[in-house]
Amino acid sequence: MTNELSNIDETNYELAEVMDVADYIQAPMPDVRDYDLTPIQLNAAQAVLINDMTLKKRGVTRKTYIQLAADLGISHDTLQRYRALPEFSRFIRDGAQLAVSSSVPMAITRLHQLADGSFGTPSIKALEMILEMTGVYSKSQKHEISHQYAAPVQVSDAELQRIIDANK
Repeated sequence: MTNELSNIDETNYELAEVMDVADYIQAPMPDVRDYDLTPIQLNAAQAVLINDMTLKKRGVTRKTYIQLAADLGISHDTLQRYRALPEFSRFIRDGAQLAVSSSVPMAITRLHQLADGSFGTPSIKALEMILEMTGVYSKSQKHEISHQYAAPVQVSDAELQRIIDANK
């Protein structure tokens, strides 16, 4: 995180900026105007979101919340209080949802590559998933029972099982 984070004056309300950090899943951040948080709380929420989405790979590590708090110029206890705020949690949840949504095209592309054998043997599971996504195939079966009686009818478990078996 940058030193600019620690220089934010909580009384001077400005829109928080998305921090530019390499090696995190780069998805759009939620619109900060949709959240009832102070600028420092918004920056803390962005920092937590970016840190939590940092990919674990060689040479890249996530920061601890103590380190994040220090970068933000606040105490660890203050960051913990912020994290307990419903609006803060909503920002994190919405940001994660945006990241997931922006990853869908990549996931579908990878699924197609697995299905067509781009990485070796074609994957039956990938083919099955594509067919399920398009509604062509389903592992589960739906059973419907209709009756032509005007009044409700009570049926024992054994009789219900017999009806289900007869309609397979």
